[in-house]
Amino acid sequence: MRKLFVYVSGVSHGNPGEAAVGIILTDEQGHVVEEVAQLIGRTTARVAEYKALIEGVHKAIAYAPDEAVFLTDSPAVVNQINGISQPREPHLQYLNQQALELLGQLEKWRVNYIDREANGAANRLAERAFRERMKSERERAKTIRDIEASLQGLSLEELRKLQAFLQRLKARTT
Repeated sequence: MRKLFVYVSGVSHGNPGEAAVGIILTDEQGHVVEEVAQLIGRTTARVAEYKALIEGVHKAIAYAPDEAVFLTDSPAVVNQINGISQPREPHLQYLNQQALELLGQLEKWRVNYIDREANGAANRLAERAFRERMKSERERAKTIRDIEASLQGLSLEELRKLQAFLQRLKARTT
């Protein structure tokens, strides 16, 4: 692949709060090559932005492009990666160094700032990770309620058989 464009966005609901990354890789013609919508745990918005960039670099390396252009709506990350400013906090210094080392594995790269609206698709992917988790949690809660309702009609013997089955099932998955 000659040129790869990587749109990255890190989102934190709270600062710190639950965080996610959204990444879109496109080719020169603008065709989407890959998308990522992933929860990353509890962290700050700045760390989420760095983690999005780092994950985007990992993805780009796998495609071995002649040139990779990373686009983010975080001016601080852009300035720090490009050496215009330096992160003050040790954990951000570490993430900055990690990103630079990974970028060094690419033949040619740039990290550019784009406004939030232009990076909306990557941001929406990060938000989708939150929605998918919430949907999964709702489905799980509903399934548990349905199971509890089903248990009400079972005899003690049937409950014991079900318990033995669940123990065998749990043993197989651990």
